[in-house]
Amino acid sequence: MRKRAAVPSMVTLCNLCCGFLAIAYAMDGNLVPAAWLIVIAGFLDAFDGKLARLMDSPSNFGVQFDSLADVCSFGVAPAVLMFQYLQGMLDAVWLPFAACFLFLLCGALRLARFNVQVKGDDKEDFVGLPIPSAAATMAAYIVFAERVWQSTREPHVGLLLCLVLGLLMVSQFGYPAFPRFSIETRRDRWRLGIAVAAFIPVAVFPDEAFFPIAFAFSISGAVRWLSHLIVHREVADM
Repeated sequence: MRKRAAVPSMVTLCNLCCGFLAIAYAMDGNLVPAAWLIVIAGFLDAFDGKLARLMDSPSNFGVQFDSLADVCSFGVAPAVLMFQYLQGMLDAVWLPFAACFLFLLCGALRLARFNVQVKGDDKEDFVGLPIPSAAATMAAYIVFAERVWQSTREPHVGLLLCLVLGLLMVSQFGYPAFPRFSIETRRDRWRLGIAVAAFIPVAVFPDEAFFPIAFAFSISGAVRWLSHLIVHREVADM
């Protein structure tokens, strides 16, 4: 049992290693490789828990280890990445620090809230934008800015992105869990179809398509909440 329990923890360890390497690359000015390391960490994070359940070896240690690794890979790493990107672009030096720290703080609060609220292994929906999704959106923005915009840098877009992603993480908006590879129910088929449809353009045009799709998912919780509010108000008026 202990040997089986160590396998998912090794995946989490790889997640943590990618986060640490991303910080090192970002501090050295290699922003795009650092961004992709955060994305790789996100894929590893998506499967360590599923692997533990598949091997029938979930543990409280694994849950806590995963959460601590997430603080590094999806909190500290993207915050350092954005801070390095914004370096020297604004007269107010404190502003990039404040924005990036806000992202880190909201991410840590999001993880803490998840840890005290989680009741089972499988989650149908999340409350607040999951921190790996927020980190992936931040990383995708850096890739888009460096590879598509190239020399054009918009510091205010980066600052606004930190604020928006941070607030979405601590919000009460609902977000769907990572789709299961199942077609048993209509919801499973729908979510799996959307995931595949989103993956194809990202795989073909990663630099151009990744950020728009990641950002669209990030704000989807707020959009769904707003649409439900409008629909319910229209029904109430009738």
